[in-house]
Amino acid sequence: MASRPYLPVAINMRHRSAVIIGAGEPAYFKTLLLADFGISITVIACDISDIDDRFSEFENHELVQLVRREYGPDLLHGHYMAVIATGDRETDYAIEADARGQGLLVNVVDDPDHCDFFASAYVRHGVVSVAVSSGGASPGFTAALKDDIAARYGPEIEAHLGCYLEWRALVRSQIQQFSDREHFWRELRSAGLYDVLREQGPEIARELVERRLVEWTKTRG
Repeated sequence: MASRPYLPVAINMRHRSAVIIGAGEPAYFKTLLLADFGISITVIACDISDIDDRFSEFENHELVQLVRREYGPDLLHGHYMAVIATGDRETDYAIEADARGQGLLVNVVDDPDHCDFFASAYVRHGVVSVAVSSGGASPGFTAALKDDIAARYGPEIEAHLGCYLEWRALVRSQIQQFSDREHFWRELRSAGLYDVLREQGPEIARELVERRLVEWTKTRG
């Protein structure tokens, strides 16, 4: 199976916006995704007879603007990324060329060879997101894997993050060098810290962190 060199990254979309060309079902689901992450979106309904009825959910939505007009390159101005879903490949590719010419990241829906990025299947609780991707090879597989992750990790992972933030501050106060802290956290992972947190609770997990910190300072002090 040929692989594509897609880098799994998190993009800071603060003060950046997306434009979606098309307003059918694929565009609706892309709008749901982007709005869930607080991204400002302009949806261009080139064909007003082909607007998914569910776009009515976004009426008066603070993040979503639905524009009913024919496409023009000016509609791309000022956006960071473009999702292209007109339903016509020739039109999609023409808009793709316009978007690339203006320096936008591009996603041509259901056409991996014409995508700079994919919307991964994900599980989200608060600020914690777990995303999975097959590089566009099989959305069905990534959705199944996402469902499996969702069954294993529920809303409690947001509380787990709170524990790790507390421990991070503790570790930073006692281990000054970044490389040393990275090594220390690797040791904690090897010791099964997260399993302890999930199975025995935060107090026992914190005891493990504190005990390992004492051992670390003794051996390196």
